[in-house]
Amino acid sequence: MNLKKKPMQNIFKNTSIIILFIILFSTLNGCYPISSVSVGTQYSNPAWATDYYSGVRYYYFPDIETYYDLANQDFVYLDNGQWMFSNSLPSMYSGYNLYTSYEIALNVNVYEPWMHHHYYVSNYPRYYYRSLYHGTDINNIRGYNENVRKPIYTSAIRRTQMNELSRNNKSDVQFKMTRQPRDPNYYGKSIGQSVKVQRQMRQINQSSQNRGSHGENQIQRNQSNKQGNERRK
Repeated sequence: MNLKKKPMQNIFKNTSIIILFIILFSTLNGCYPISSVSVGTQYSNPAWATDYYSGVRYYYFPDIETYYDLANQDFVYLDNGQWMFSNSLPSMYSGYNLYTSYEIALNVNVYEPWMHHHYYVSNYPRYYYRSLYHGTDINNIRGYNENVRKPIYTSAIRRTQMNELSRNNKSDVQFKMTRQPRDPNYYGKSIGQSVKVQRQMRQINQSSQNRGSHGENQIQRNQSNKQGNERRK
């Protein structure tokens, strides 16, 4: 009887040892779930940017619909129907303050987000955060991080530092194009065509409203007359 049980006990013992070894090996080699660590290439963060999130390559500025590529260190913006690439913001955005602007740290897995601009301009319209965040919260929020799906908060001390950097920053960098212009990548075949006005997009016609109200009043009068006739009977 003991001889029959012994092989099963040995198998169970060996299996337990293997499982224990795997757990120990994983721990020693830092094998944690991918979701708990940030992966990707690290890039140098500009002085005007928020605290760097590991792996982020692109920032998006919704208020001027402009991207910043940390790998190439250039701004990407639309001008005359083409994506332009330059080492600094163009003159049309000369009044835009990068040190205090609202910026979005894009997903670490995205590549050339401007080629999918219709998504970003739709999800992050200009000044959308002003109505999304309320009260004193808006003063403490500097941006949004897609990777953790949370706002990017900044302290009062950090805001003071950025304001000081903004005042002292007198860039003598000469504006220049860093790459050849590139045509936008629009999807669909309706670019430049008139928008089809759906029924729910139309203004309610006043005369139609009046006719509707008149019809409803007539029905109510008919019902009242009918009830009066029944009572008289």
